[in-house]
Amino acid sequence: MKNPLSHSTKVLVSMAFLLSTMTLFLSCKQAAEKTQEKLIEKSIGKDADVDLDDEKIVIKTDEGTFTTDATAQNWPNDIPSHVPEFTSGKIEVVNTQEMIGGKSWTILFEDVNQDNIKAYKDNLEEKDFTIKFTTIAGSGIHFAAEKENVSVMVLGDEKGASITVSIKE
Repeated sequence: MKNPLSHSTKVLVSMAFLLSTMTLFLSCKQAAEKTQEKLIEKSIGKDADVDLDDEKIVIKTDEGTFTTDATAQNWPNDIPSHVPEFTSGKIEVVNTQEMIGGKSWTILFEDVNQDNIKAYKDNLEEKDFTIKFTTIAGSGIHFAAEKENVSVMVLGDEKGASITVSIKE
């Protein structure tokens, strides 16, 4: 079966992850924000529109809109309801990517353990998601699940987890 994540989606998810780490270094001062906006716009390209607001970054390009929000504390409401919510741990950052052909969310959690991740995998299977692969190495676990046009990828260990939900339209 063909990988549901296209090359551009992988690039966009990687870019969003990079941007989420930048939120740790953002200054609250407006002058610093404007300088950072210009630097990001320049690095992405002239057609990028960047808006920084404390711990939130919104980037709009011809390919879509990418949002990193370090103030988000909840599971995104716009994730399809048939995707079970991961209720363990604490949400650190929510990245959202809206692009032609789909939408995805990457939610970073802290205070998560391998048992929490395994329980989420079981929860997905109970909701009729098909587990495509599972990798366990040491204290880390990585798996992917699919149901219709939705894929869920989970990567975690004893310190935290990253859950990406993608919809292909």
